Amino acid sequence: MTDDTVVAVQVTHVKWGALVLIGLLAVVFGLLIVLFPGISATVLVELIGIFIIVLSFGALMIAAVSPGGWKNAALLAILGIIGFFFGIVTILSPVVMGGVIFTLVGIALFVAGLICLILASTEKYMTHRGIFALQGIISLVCGFLIIILPIFGAVLALIFIGAYFVFWGILSIILGYSFRCA
Repeated sequence: MTDDTVVAVQVTHVKWGALVLIGLLAVVFGLLIVLFPGISATVLVELIGIFIIVLSFGALMIAAVSPGGWKNAALLAILGIIGFFFGIVTILSPVVMGGVIFTLVGIALFVAGLICLILASTEKYMTHRGIFALQGIISLVCGFLIIILPIFGAVLALIFIGAYFVFWGILSIILGYSFRCA
């Protein structure tokens, strides 16, 4: 019985320090994102470019080792080559590609808002149609603003993400110290 208690205390002791450390890192990174959203957006888009290059390289390797060779995997190879160049352009011009990416996000929000409004107005037996319509209106407005100002949308999204990191980090620190005191 005492062995179980000792193990439980040791696990709790390790957890509180890890929670505090993760919380502190989250607060630091959140503040960096909020204070420097332009640089953060650039880094994020460049990381997306690197990810696209890695995926494209993987697609080319899959095409190369496919049972039929390049002949049967020509479409995959072409997509891999296009993706590779798309990734390079994303790294070289993150502002332009960030604008393209967030414009696509804005279009998706706009279309989702339209669908919400159409469903809210046509489905007579839907419960809480007003809330669904409100969601549609908010999505339409946000999508429209992001389509018009995609860089502003990217910066605003990063500020929200940074604020979330700070909030989450503070809660993690509080939780860690509450484990320590228990």
